[in-house]
Amino acid sequence: MTASTVRPAVFGLLLWPALAAETSLAQEARPDPLPAQDCDGAVITRVFVDNHSIYDAPEPDTSGAEGLVPRFSNWARSVANRLHRRTRPSFIERELLFKAGDCLEPLMLDESERLLRALPFIAEADVYPVPIGDDEVHVVVDTRDDWTLKLDVRGDWDDRLRLTHVGLTEENLWGTGTLIGFYLSERDEKRDLGGQFRTEQFAGTRLDAHVSGGRTRTGVFFTESVSYPFVGEVGQWAFVESFALREDLFPYAAPAGSSFTNASLPIQTRYGEGTLGRRFGTPGDLTVVAGGVSWEDVRFDGFPGGVEVVSGFDFSVRDTADSATIEAIRPQVAARKSGYLNVLAGKRNVRFITRRGLDAIRGVQDVRVGTQALVAMGTSFGRQWASPAAAGREIRGKVSLFAGSARSNWVFNTELNLEGARSFGDASDGGNFRDVLGEFDAYFYWHPVTSGRHTFVAGLSGAGGWRNTLPFQLTVGGPHGIRGYDREDFPAAQRLVVNLEDRIRLDGPFPDLFDLGLVLFFDAGAGWSGDVPFGTDSGLRTSAGAGIRVALPAGARQVWRLDVAAPLECRSVQCVQVRAGADLVSLLTGFDDRQVRRSRAASPAAAFLGSR
Repeated sequence: MTASTVRPAVFGLLLWPALAAETSLAQEARPDPLPAQDCDGAVITRVFVDNHSIYDAPEPDTSGAEGLVPRFSNWARSVANRLHRRTRPSFIERELLFKAGDCLEPLMLDESERLLRALPFIAEADVYPVPIGDDEVHVVVDTRDDWTLKLDVRGDWDDRLRLTHVGLTEENLWGTGTLIGFYLSERDEKRDLGGQFRTEQFAGTRLDAHVSGGRTRTGVFFTESVSYPFVGEVGQWAFVESFALREDLFPYAAPAGSSFTNASLPIQTRYGEGTLGRRFGTPGDLTVVAGGVSWEDVRFDGFPGGVEVVSGFDFSVRDTADSATIEAIRPQVAARKSGYLNVLAGKRNVRFITRRGLDAIRGVQDVRVGTQALVAMGTSFGRQWASPAAAGREIRGKVSLFAGSARSNWVFNTELNLEGARSFGDASDGGNFRDVLGEFDAYFYWHPVTSGRHTFVAGLSGAGGWRNTLPFQLTVGGPHGIRGYDREDFPAAQRLVVNLEDRIRLDGPFPDLFDLGLVLFFDAGAGWSGDVPFGTDSGLRTSAGAGIRVALPAGARQVWRLDVAAPLECRSVQCVQVRAGADLVSLLTGFDDRQVRRSRAASPAAAFLGSR
């Protein structure tokens, strides 16, 4: 084990006392039971957990008149239930915010139901009281599992068929909430062969633990984290410890007409973090404060000699880059190594509502409404730069704003994230902000009362980078931008895209087995060159397409799509693109641009501190 690997391990051990304290806090997430005479209302005397398998058990047909389709449906449901291991009642009980002997508080029941529904292997959850007398109730926890043994196959087809991801994952091993999986992901520069392990209840507590590792195209990757997230809207404490390293290539897309399609830059990154957070107030009116330390080491071993160019998107065959390509990339090659002291503060006025058929075809999902504002700041300490070209203390900042609203037939969510850094005592940047990254998203869902099968979705997404000294580039085309174009089309520094969809629910041949839907979509957007390597002004680009949406089993929130799309400016069948994947606009996956995320530096974990 190298010194650079040992250092974050020691960093994690130093934080272990805080982690141990959080373990005890995890046991205190539920209030202590109160004597019956101290309750204003009823007391919970018993809790019943009714954990169902994936499908309801089919009733046997004794008449013999059942048709072929119902017989196949019953057989498939029976096989799925026999292969599936149900979530253990003890696991479900540990997720609850109440127990027998507690006073009946509707908020605790509602939050417990939402927390159960947020688990990836729970398809449905219903928590409700049953009156027994004037001052006693029983609480029923009714859940239904999702299918957890998943073969994940994704691919693209433009001029040829390309498998981009193959994985096998069990998300709920033996009903314990433990995930174990293996995968091969290959998309352009990325080629990861690895495995992962995650548990939702580490050592029988509310601590979440995750470990993954494997090989990349140029080296290895490894991530680990142990976290105690805020428990719903009632938890007061949160903690995260994480470490990640990755040795890989950063791909730059080249504009049309270039002699190569991509330039690849070797990059090695290591990040570590420990943050402790506290919330004050009542649900719907919370104040968040947090503090911690983070550490990063970003290197470009192999620059400039390791910069290579790729033709035809084939990263297995790379040629040495010329001097002009190297000079175009050089402004974004600023190696660094530093530790940071971080603080975070915010205001969270958020509640949750349930809606059926938004991102899920028939399933229920929880939607945030209200407002939230978070501000994070960090200052460097110790040795700050590995590069001799820069020196001085650095301050980083991040602002995250959220707003959401809903009525009976529509939902609106929007979020803005802006971050940047400024160096002091370093004349090379003129005292200006640098490494500025911004994201803006606004999603609107309309479910007409007169047409229960249709859900109209509009998404507006903007992203950009300014004065970046770490590798950064956006592309306008691809599955995360304007569908129908190649994912490397129109490299840019800033991008603005509008996505419009009409999602149509279909009855399907086996409604008891899976949900089926149709989608029609239209995309429009543009990109601007800015100051990124190989950036271009794309002008306005548009595309249109259609797809099939499938959710398995019926009522599941996770939806898979098969889309066919083409640019409107092209009339040839050769322009048609076929992709298998997930929804581009989705509140379930949140507001997060993949291309911006890969260029972010280490910062406080605002996501687990209350942004979701």
